[in-house]
Amino acid sequence: MKSLDWTMIVYVSSTLLHEYWLLTGLPRIYYWDVKRQHVNKVKEAENLKRTA
Repeated sequence: MKSLDWTMIVYVSSTLLHEYWLLTGLPRIYYWDVKRQHVNKVKEAENLKRTA
């Protein structure tokens, strides 16, 4: 084999990296609901105004 099959090398290496990423629990991305947090803050502010 004179030339390397770069497509296969990239595929295999990316698959191994992905498996390693999942199994070791490297930095995970956590998503949150920004709209819900904003609404909760607005409601808290309104409640503070009512009690003051």
